[in-house]
This record gives sequence, C-alpha cells and structure tokens, in this order.
Amino acid sequence: MGACGGANVVSRRSVVVFATLGGLLGAAAATDARAQGKSSGGPEQYVLYFDFASAKLSSVARPVVSDAANAIRQTVAKGDFSHVKVIGYADTVGSTEGQDRLSVRRADAVRDELVREGIEASVIKIEGRGKLEPEVLTSDQVNNPRNRRVRIVIFRPGD
Repeated sequence: MGACGGANVVSRRSVVVFATLGGLLGAAAATDARAQGKSSGGPEQYVLYFDFASAKLSSVARPVVSDAANAIRQTVAKGDFSHVKVIGYADTVGSTEGQDRLSVRRADAVRDELVREGIEASVIKIEGRGKLEPEVLTSDQVNNPRNRRVRIVIFRPGD
C-alpha cells in the first residue's frame, strides 16, 4: 500500500484506514465503499486502526465510523438488518490480559462513536479479541499496526 492519505478499499466488503503515531498509512480510495458493500458474500465490514497502546479514535478513523453508521441506517431502511458487531483487536506487545482489556476499550470507543452517530446502542454487540486473530501473524511482543484494529460488521438476517 502507498503512503497517500485517505481510505483504501482492500477487499470487496472492507474499508480500511491506517492511523499510526499521528500519521496516515494507506492509499486513496480505489472504489466507492458503498458500491462494494452491495456485492454478495457475507456481512459488510469496516476496519479501522489504532495507535500503539491507544483506544482513542483518530481524525482519520472517525469518517470510517460515520460511513459504517450510514451503511447501518441504509440496511435498517431496507428492512434487511439484524445487528452490528464491533470487534476489537490488539497487537502482541504486552500481557494477554492487558491486550484483552485494550481490545475491549477500542471496541467500546467505536461503539460510543456509532451511538453518537445515531445508531441504537441496543443493536451493537462488542467483543474484545486481544491478541487472537491477528491480521498479520507475528511473534509475541511484536508491535504491528495492522493488528491494532476494530472491525465493524453489519449483519443481516441469516448472516
């Protein structure tokens, strides 16, 4: 991926934003995320990344949450909505217990932003997966920005 600002659609149903140490890694949007979200094949997902040891949303991550909130509203309006799952992750630096707590704090921060965007808290489920399910496989105690993330997954009935 390049070092340009903006969001980057990396799969058919994911919007990815990289925010590390106040900088931005990523590339300009290759396609419209809403158009990508209309294809078949599982729940729509939005992914955002966090600074090291932080659960604070960056100015780059907030628009991704806003895009997810818009997609949730559109899904609800179509009558094709079940629930939203917000799943937090952490890299492998630190204790398992500490990274579990951090991943939940990240998911909480994203849930709180979705609620500020008008999404009912009762339809949002959060999970913290800590060091489990890394995006990039690393050894223990490796600082990897791609593993410090939250996924927003929009479920429809039957997903």
